Amino acid sequence: MANGIDLVRAEHERVRELFGRFNATLDWSLVGQTLGALRARDDVEHAPLYALAARLVDDPALMDRLAAAHSAVKKQIEVVAALEGTRLVDAFQTLQAFVGDHARVEETKLLPRLAEHATAEQLEGLGAQILEGKQRVGP
Repeated sequence: MANGIDLVRAEHERVRELFGRFNATLDWSLVGQTLGALRARDDVEHAPLYALAARLVDDPALMDRLAAAHSAVKKQIEVVAALEGTRLVDAFQTLQAFVGDHARVEETKLLPRLAEHATAEQLEGLGAQILEGKQRVGP
């Protein structure tokens, strides 16, 4: 069974790769792919990850920080989706910064604490929820 933390990290890497490919090529199709991956991540990972973290990680300030960053990412996704041309590139770079910061905090603050407090069964359950969600919404 897949560990939920490993799946979250893998998805972060997938999104970093999409941003990197766009930066290297300015291939506009990668904008749509990246927005799709971010929206799918939100649908698939956010609810089970944050529900488990809220139960196990006693750090309201961290959870508030992550919620605020998550909200900023969601708003920026909608900004990017509504733009084109040079303004799109600027907004996409802002989105990349928001996503990078949010993923960094998850990876350095949230996921290690979740690994410390969760049982193997809980992490496998998180992994199962993420995989089920991916089947629903696609890769």
